[in-house]
Amino acid sequence: MSLHYVLDGYNIIKQVQFAKLALKDGRKSLIRFIETFRPQGSRQNKITVVFDGKKDVFSALFKSEVKVVFTKDETADQWIKRYIEKAAQPKDFVVITDDKEIKFFVRALGAKVISVQEFMGKAQRKFLPPKKEERVLSPDELRKITEELEKIWLQ
Repeated sequence: MSLHYVLDGYNIIKQVQFAKLALKDGRKSLIRFIETFRPQGSRQNKITVVFDGKKDVFSALFKSEVKVVFTKDETADQWIKRYIEKAAQPKDFVVITDDKEIKFFVRALGAKVISVQEFMGKAQRKFLPPKKEERVLSPDELRKITEELEKIWLQ
């Protein structure tokens, strides 16, 4: 079963490292991050990033497998709530936001909600190498290593 991830774009940007960038660069960085690290998992999972729209911002600015929506005559919050409300199967949607109003609304409809940190952390966990168990050397092993190094370096 594939899922459809709906991201509250500016809510994410404001909470992660993209907040330090100009909004246009923050949007591009978020899209690039999603394309590169795929925190939504499977390629079969759809992903839509929703931004509050302005007259000077158009969806055509992005050529990506990630669907980008710039709202018109409504906020991104309103768009997300309306979109989930109209969905035939809200349980197939995962909304990424920390906005409490959106969380409560879409959960009541049956959609899953993931926090911004949890969603962004999925990508980081996916690409971090597993931690190796740290081996503690015994005093005898340490002494032997020291003796071997002394033979090599002090001759």
